[in-house]
Amino acid sequence: MNQPVPDTRQGLERFACATEVWRREGPGALYREVERAMDELVGYKLLTILKLEESRLHRMHTNDLARYPVGGHKDITHDRWLTAMLRDGDPIISVDEDEVRARFFDHETIFALGCGSAMNIPIVGPRGTLGSLNLLHQAGWFTPEHVLVARPFAQLLALAWS
Repeated sequence: MNQPVPDTRQGLERFACATEVWRREGPGALYREVERAMDELVGYKLLTILKLEESRLHRMHTNDLARYPVGGHKDITHDRWLTAMLRDGDPIISVDEDEVRARFFDHETIFALGCGSAMNIPIVGPRGTLGSLNLLHQAGWFTPEHVLVARPFAQLLALAWS
């Protein structure tokens, strides 16, 4: 059921391409390049990039503008698991619909997209966590190997925001 993990060379080539795009064209182009890389290397049905500002996550990029528009935000004040992820800087995989339901207030919208799992990768900079790279797909999709593939791209986002 899971997508095969890409080879190291493919991952390094996508990372080099994203780095060059960012250098030439700036953060907006970097978001699009991270989206393309995650599509090729990990797979997803929904991708969002969220930037932390005080107790709110602001959506900077999405592949689904209709349901999750850029500029939307989420107050995390009372969201224990998300606050812990951002505080600790540890990625979280929600493997199935039960975990998605327990962690996401918008789980019905997520399920309507055909998603039943999520992978949240903190975007960590030198002064702490700056946001989150989020990928959602069918139940059981994400593995710890997918976290390893996605983390360097989250780090690149942190560099762009620092």
